[in-house]
Amino acid sequence: MLNFHSRPRTHLAFGRLLASVLFLGSCQLAGPPPSPPAPDPGPSDPVIEAGPISPGGEARSADLFARADEAFRAGRLAEARELTGEIIEDYPTSPVSGRALLLNARSARDAGDAAAADGVAERYLGLLAPDDPRVASLRLLQADGFADDPAARLDRLMRIPLGAPARDLTRALRLARAAADLLDADELTTARSNAFSDAALLWVIDVRAGTAALEAGDEGLASELAHRALDGGASGPDAVVARGLLRAELPGGRARVSTLTIATVLPIGGPPALADFAALIAEGIEVAAAEVLSDRFKVTITARDDEADPALAATLVRDLERERVSGVIGFLEDAVLEAAGQARNGGLPLLSPTARSAARGGDAVYSLEGPDPEAAASVAQYAADQEYVRVAVVHSTAPESAAEADAFERAMATLGVPVVGRFAYQVGATSFEQQIIGAQNALRQAEIAALELGEEDTLHVEMLEPVALFLPIPSEDVEFVAPQVTHFGLDTLAIDILGTSAWTNPQVLEEVDTRHTTGVVATAAVGRELGSPGRLDFQDAYERHFQRSLVSPVPAIGYDAALLLLEALRQSPRTSAQVRRALEALRDIEGATGVFSVVDGRVIRRTEVVYIDNGILARIN
Repeated sequence: MLNFHSRPRTHLAFGRLLASVLFLGSCQLAGPPPSPPAPDPGPSDPVIEAGPISPGGEARSADLFARADEAFRAGRLAEARELTGEIIEDYPTSPVSGRALLLNARSARDAGDAAAADGVAERYLGLLAPDDPRVASLRLLQADGFADDPAARLDRLMRIPLGAPARDLTRALRLARAAADLLDADELTTARSNAFSDAALLWVIDVRAGTAALEAGDEGLASELAHRALDGGASGPDAVVARGLLRAELPGGRARVSTLTIATVLPIGGPPALADFAALIAEGIEVAAAEVLSDRFKVTITARDDEADPALAATLVRDLERERVSGVIGFLEDAVLEAAGQARNGGLPLLSPTARSAARGGDAVYSLEGPDPEAAASVAQYAADQEYVRVAVVHSTAPESAAEADAFERAMATLGVPVVGRFAYQVGATSFEQQIIGAQNALRQAEIAALELGEEDTLHVEMLEPVALFLPIPSEDVEFVAPQVTHFGLDTLAIDILGTSAWTNPQVLEEVDTRHTTGVVATAAVGRELGSPGRLDFQDAYERHFQRSLVSPVPAIGYDAALLLLEALRQSPRTSAQVRRALEALRDIEGATGVFSVVDGRVIRRTEVVYIDNGILARIN
């Protein structure tokens, strides 16, 4: 009995213990689930240099970075660049040095310093492995800086590798398409040859290069490039174009007729006399737009009125840059051209038919009436051929006059003829006695003194050495200078007078008494004379376009300014840089007022040396 009763109690105790264990276990199973794994923090920040750093240095660099980041977010880009630059230079082993390098690149990009952003980003890329997912974002950062340089932008985008994050590739594709659309066939070829072998978007170039090849009639190359594009992953509209190229079909919008948009900025609302002059200039530009290029082109003109206000002209040019016109003609006065040129954000070409100081407007600013160093050099060659023993120079302080004097003096030095004095007068002067007498004395005083003539002796000019005075002066000064040269009797001392094309300007020859210009040897523009082929062609074009007679010479200079721009656009350049290169490659373009070339960024007319005889120009062989 005792044994019998003891077993149930043992079983009961064991059952209670088991129940307790099961209860405790069930409590654990019913508790909160385990925490999920921590998200992948991504690749760690690189450091510029491996090595130790002191606690103080680490704290200092961290503080600098925090301040730089705050400055960047607040738009204080110069401050951000300075602070990150200190980390880069002084704390390259700091844990934040790589981040500082990246922030420096971003700050430079946002500040518009493309070259600095590009270089710093390239340095950061050197810290990453080739397959690092951040490579694409760095290439995009570089590309962002080159908003005005599609070739450079496309080059950086062609360094994004296969396998880049989809989000980066989507944005890169949009940028690459836009940049490639602005490049010509040669630039596309260069871009492809420079692209990285694993470029994810190489097919973007292939599609556009294939289109250019088909436009040029090379169906074989177009087909080859289309196959490459499709094999490389061309997608969306590019795949459609590539398949069309295989059938020798050009894409829509690439018709054989190209539309070109040029602009004018003229003082139509300025002072009455200037406004009338501007209206005649506009007529010449209109004729050029209608007549110069073939039927393959449709030229439209966007006209703007600067009211002869330099500040307004500057604003208009910035607006026209955004409208992506191919070039702008106008800017009749120096101050207006300078303000417009300096206001540009990019290299939009500007052409003036009348301004004198195009160089002050910056690169890609041109004028038909600027200085002509080549003409001055040709006069120097004439002087050497005449075996002048010495020459002197009188010129205006205006930049174009001084530039021609400089060119003459350089040529004289090369030819071994001494320039014994340069005498400059201020712009706007009307009395030139000091300069003329100074030149006269420099040329003859010592020589005449050496003859030791008495008061009763006669000076025989045939005894004197051959000398000359060179006057590279603006055309508006000739009417004041020429009579004073006569008045001070330089001819009585056998001092020959040399000049540049201002002396042969048709208006000068008409308005200045012939006794003050006869005997002057100067340069004259070839093709400016009545009856020249270019002048006759313009007259025919003008009268055909307007159905009325041409009665003013003014439209011809507007026509010639537009002629140069349109000749540059004949090869369909797509960017301002391409238009500039095309302009500066122009040679021997025959217009209504001369034969033009663009040399060293300057428009020059072909000239010849002539002798002025009673208002008639006689060519000197």
